[in-house]
Amino acid sequence: MRYSGGMRKALLLVALATGCARTPAPAYLSIDADALATVGALTAEHHAKLEVLEIDHGVAVVAIDPSQLEELSERMHDEHARCGGFMVHDSMAEAHAALAAPAVAAAPIEYTLDRAAAVGTVLPMISPDAIHKTIGELSAMRNRYFRSESGAAASLWLRDRWRALSPRTDVTIELVDHGYPQKSVIMTIPGTTLASEVVVIGGHLDSISPGGSSGHAPGADDDASGIATLTEVARTLLASGFRPARTVMFMAYAAEEVGLRGSLSIVKDFQQRHVNVVGALQLDMTNYQGSNRDIWLIDDHTSHAQNAFLVKLIESYVGATWGVDRCGYACSDHASWHRAGIPASMPFESRFRESNREIHTTKDTLEMSGNNAQHAAKFARLGAAYALELAKGTLEPVAATVASPVSTPVAPDPAPSRWPLIASLLGLIGLAGLTRRVAR
Repeated sequence: MRYSGGMRKALLLVALATGCARTPAPAYLSIDADALATVGALTAEHHAKLEVLEIDHGVAVVAIDPSQLEELSERMHDEHARCGGFMVHDSMAEAHAALAAPAVAAAPIEYTLDRAAAVGTVLPMISPDAIHKTIGELSAMRNRYFRSESGAAASLWLRDRWRALSPRTDVTIELVDHGYPQKSVIMTIPGTTLASEVVVIGGHLDSISPGGSSGHAPGADDDASGIATLTEVARTLLASGFRPARTVMFMAYAAEEVGLRGSLSIVKDFQQRHVNVVGALQLDMTNYQGSNRDIWLIDDHTSHAQNAFLVKLIESYVGATWGVDRCGYACSDHASWHRAGIPASMPFESRFRESNREIHTTKDTLEMSGNNAQHAAKFARLGAAYALELAKGTLEPVAATVASPVSTPVAPDPAPSRWPLIASLLGLIGLAGLTRRVAR
């Protein structure tokens, strides 16, 4: 065991239960050491073995049967009030690497507020009704579990929804295949003068409840609210003719609930390709107001400098109250960026101990948030201000828009896309070239 003094000791094959041999293809996790008893009890009930490979500064690397990940996620929520609370790594080496101190950004970005006019144009366009409608459509799906058919359909549904936000041919939508049915969805608004620098705004698309692929997991708050908030930020920016100096990427991550797997995969790919991400904002649960302040900034496993920037945005533009809280190791996808040395932040809907207790159940519905999206609209205003002030750029006149704030629902199943027909109709009114838009 390695303590702060630097002493290291590998813990080999700690058997918390006797029984069958360990699976030949274990899942390697990094998890808060305070949750080892939870992992041990789970493996014991399954007559399996737990390998605790290393513990360093309160974080443990363990190997367990991958079939137990879903149940571990449920127990982490029930016993530690964490969504996930662990990272699933591709190899033992990558799991060990997760114990190292987070990388340090080579050139910290300068946080300035000088786009007040643009922010003043965009923020009044935020529509709580549009956010509410998107939450309703997402939570009407049986579940968005990463291995289910409806989870896969949710990716296609969101791709088509984002595709319909603007006729701009420079805005691209892509599906990221991680090896399971659900895909991550990425929308990119390319930058102009600082295009090689990337600003990421994300949330997780998946939902979970007991039953996995067959369970009913509406996930209205966790995290349809974040995806709906993210979508409203994108809609208003595109409707305003936003031309960012830095590239802006909106990301709906797959498989967050089972170890941040989608975001970890994307971050790993970006590191290998040397993509220069200068900031990441995570929107995970935005619509349940359980505390006496509006926006709670998570200050563990996040960037203190970027959090201070968010405070400036809230006080200058959003008109909301704020506080500071902690959520523990790997509590959402911002942790994937933080481990890579990317300034990351997660503004949260309430104090953590007062957050929505019905998440991961069939009761995570819009009714828990008063059947409206007024609270989430505050986070949409923050997200739009973040994009405008971090990515900079300008607003240009927009001749026409495709999507209205409250759009017609798209069927939540993997039916063939209707986009070619839409593109043809738009072509008739002079929007030539629309069908060249990238959509993988």
